[in-house]
Amino acid sequence: MAYPPEFLKLVDEFIHLANRLAEGGNDGEVSAAILFAAGRYNAFNFVSRNGTEQDREKAVEFYVSEYRKALVSNMEGVVGPVVKPQG
Repeated sequence: MAYPPEFLKLVDEFIHLANRLAEGGNDGEVSAAILFAAGRYNAFNFVSRNGTEQDREKAVEFYVSEYRKALVSNMEGVVGPVVKPQG
């Protein structure tokens, strides 16, 4: 799947921020914070749109499925190379 350059630019901005925050060696905490922040942001968007309880289940299924696809695609290098840590 090809992603629009504007989308990948947004992704890169988040990654640059995460890398800066992880400079102190707390990359596990930063990783957990990104995941939690994504959940919070998506929940806020859902609630802001006054979704129903039925919509809620569909939203959860959608976001979990999308996260899984993104994680697997990135691990497999489908989106682009993932640079391994030095050391």
